[in-house]
Amino acid sequence: MLRSTRVRLAVITAAASLSLGVAAGPAAAAGPNQTGLVNVVVIDNTVQIPLGIAANVCDVQVNILAAANVQSPATCTAVAGATATRRGKSGGGGGGSQTGLVNLYVANNTIQVPVGIAANLCDIQANVLAVGNVQGPATCNATGNGTATA
Repeated sequence: MLRSTRVRLAVITAAASLSLGVAAGPAAAAGPNQTGLVNVVVIDNTVQIPLGIAANVCDVQVNILAAANVQSPATCTAVAGATATRRGKSGGGGGGSQTGLVNLYVANNTIQVPVGIAANLCDIQANVLAVGNVQGPATCNATGNGTATA
């Protein structure tokens, strides 16, 4: 019974290693000295997720039981930009040595999530039981920028 448990444990460990996409053995040259069953090194990665969102809701007229309502034209502009730039590698510390069943080394990683959001809600008219409402022209501008540099 003890032997079958060891065999199952070995199969489960091997399957876990393959499913994670890592292999036993020495780590990358830039990483630390690792000795163990599973060695993972995550070094010098850049993840950038710039999001730019722009929305316009303008020059809208809603009338319920209303007459002779006038709304002038509107000019709406929404601009949203997002930028992420990594200029170069930053210097990091040494890796050291790791010995164990599972070794994980994470260093010099950059994660940037700049978000630029611009929204316009302008020149909106809502009338209920109304007569003769006049709304003049409107100019709406919204600018949103998100910038990240490393």
